[in-house]
Amino acid sequence: MIFDVLGARESRSMENPSRPLSGEELSEWMGERQGVLVNPETALKLAAVYSCVYVLSSSLAQLPLVVMRKVGDRIEAGSDHAAYYLLHDEPNRWQTSYKWRETKQHHVLGWGNGYSRMVRSKRGELVSIETHLPQRTSLVQNGNRWLYATQDDDGYPLAVAIEDMAHVRALGSNGKTGVSIIRQHADTIGLGLAAVNYGREFFEGGGRPTGLVTAKGALNDNSWARLKSAWATAVSRLRQSENKTLLLPADLDYKALTIAPEDAQFLDTRKMTRSEIAGLFNVPAHMINDLEKATFSNISEQSIQFVVHTMMPWVQNWEQELNRRVFTRAERKAGYYIKFNLAGLLRGTPKERAEFYRIAIQDGWMHRNEVRVFEDLNPIPGLDTMLINVNSRLLGPDGHPLPVTKE
Repeated sequence: MIFDVLGARESRSMENPSRPLSGEELSEWMGERQGVLVNPETALKLAAVYSCVYVLSSSLAQLPLVVMRKVGDRIEAGSDHAAYYLLHDEPNRWQTSYKWRETKQHHVLGWGNGYSRMVRSKRGELVSIETHLPQRTSLVQNGNRWLYATQDDDGYPLAVAIEDMAHVRALGSNGKTGVSIIRQHADTIGLGLAAVNYGREFFEGGGRPTGLVTAKGALNDNSWARLKSAWATAVSRLRQSENKTLLLPADLDYKALTIAPEDAQFLDTRKMTRSEIAGLFNVPAHMINDLEKATFSNISEQSIQFVVHTMMPWVQNWEQELNRRVFTRAERKAGYYIKFNLAGLLRGTPKERAEFYRIAIQDGWMHRNEVRVFEDLNPIPGLDTMLINVNSRLLGPDGHPLPVTKE
């Protein structure tokens, strides 16, 4: 079963030449035939993939997202713009801001593309931001014009202009659409799924490798039928009982044919696959509960690297796409822009925050009430005065300290 460009699900097969398969559909068909199908849905059944998708999606969704406005030399909240409430609280009637961003980031990681339609009133005011499924949305060309072919909530076809679709995309090669991480690395993820399937089948079979059973004497038709029936009954009882002794009414030899899990390095394969998948999504291994090589010291450093090297690129991706689709050109000239606040991921320990605030106050680029706001405390009158260390002195153009003037 596969999806067409608008998501209509229909059956195709290798025996139906009137409905040819694309290369991507052919690989899925081959995967079904071989027992390991890798796509955005099945890949989530692998714990490492699910963990990586959840960490990235939830981390981006929890960041405060607000509309800001730069007016002259001042920066203030753009709460007068309609997009402020939509982005900060409720983009549409089905989702909160958190769930909308979490879902879109999941779409980007799984399918390579996340689509959000800007719905505007007749006056051009933004009224909602609607989610569209990536498997039901595609970028198409109509003459000299590009547009997005998708479906509305009722399943009817819908054409959306490029300027009305916020299209967050993963790494791609054509500059217009992204390519799914899962599809690009289907072999690695398929190895992990195959290992899981092998482990399940191994333990469902009683924890013993399959083998060859041979009779020491000749068997006639009746004896052969009785032996097969006795074997099926014995195996069935073996799976339902704690008794692991297999009893058969014949003189038989048993020879194992498969490799035991310890000989196949089953656990090592699963560990390696988990580490590789974390690397594909650029997620530190300890964040998906792989603590084998983690220590308290390097986990702290890896958390900072996660923000800088993993989350920051995604934040930039989202901010630049939303800025050009949410606001008109006139609104951008008026100073409106969208900002994710990464401070929540960089808060650190109380001791680290106290040291950071102390330096900021003494160096004179934060006042004490700003610190209280960061710590969710109410401002206190008199703490808006900027302080500076008495040992600090301004330098002149020649690099020497300026003379201290007395008022």
